[in-house]
Amino acid sequence: MQELIKNIEKSKAIDFDSLVSCLDGQIETVTMAQKKGVGVTVLAFGKGEGVGPHAAKGDALIYIHQGVATVRIDDETTEATKGQFVVMPANIPHQVTAKEDMKMLLVVVKED
Repeated sequence: MQELIKNIEKSKAIDFDSLVSCLDGQIETVTMAQKKGVGVTVLAFGKGEGVGPHAAKGDALIYIHQGVATVRIDDETTEATKGQFVVMPANIPHQVTAKEDMKMLLVVVKED
């Protein structure tokens, strides 16, 4: 049977903070799923680190687990804090920057 979710222990409760660490000047990632229609990744950003600008072929949802993210979608900028979601629509340029040490879950959903 093909493993659909990887890089994480199955059948146990896992502490989010055990997956990635915030390190100065770095972005740490753990990809848990990367299939034709979906990607699931946990990321940790040191303060000031970021990704983008870029456009994804699918809708990208981020959930902020820790810290504060500055999110720019096209020409609009917003801040997302612990416990908040932001959806970045497909094919629209966006970027995410850590205003302080930040951890997030990224889910990208796209058509086959």
